[in-house]
Amino acid sequence: MPNLGQKIVAKFASDNAKFLFLSAAAGWILASAAQTLGIAASQKIDKEDKKFLIPQELADGAANIGLYALFTVPLMMLTERVVGSGKFIKFKGVAPNSPELKNITDGAKVIASFVGAVASSNVLTPIVRNKLGTIAQRKALRQKVQMSDPSYDPYYQPFFQKSYGKIPLKMNNYITFTRNQGMKI
Repeated sequence: MPNLGQKIVAKFASDNAKFLFLSAAAGWILASAAQTLGIAASQKIDKEDKKFLIPQELADGAANIGLYALFTVPLMMLTERVVGSGKFIKFKGVAPNSPELKNITDGAKVIASFVGAVASSNVLTPIVRNKLGTIAQRKALRQKVQMSDPSYDPYYQPFFQKSYGKIPLKMNNYITFTRNQGMKI
């Protein structure tokens, strides 16, 4: 009975692109988990920062993995259709449905998997991550502003000791107040 390693080699020996895709996805998952667990276990980061950083890292990891899969899988499928059919791209001396065309298709899928990984992680992910970060930052800022919004007291007059009957501080009342006391502005 073959062990797990032999099963994996047997399954992916004929499809290197799928192996590259799945191993890269596993790498993204492990990197995201390590980053999140590192933040959670760190004693140098206070609890308030952890409340923000842990969800941010989880969302970042989900965006990385999701965009990688959403971009790379269709790219690999398109490459297989375009190259593998032999209709769109023709190779001299290579017959359709031949082993040589299958080898060329497999190599093109590996390149597509690599291009998908680079494009999704270096182009798409930063764009989406910045957009999501902006939305989260605006939401947090709105909550902070709402929490710290002071109520307005129209009777509050900070420069006067006496409130003079709780008259609201408006320009007409101020002018009336100064004229009644014999002051000039």
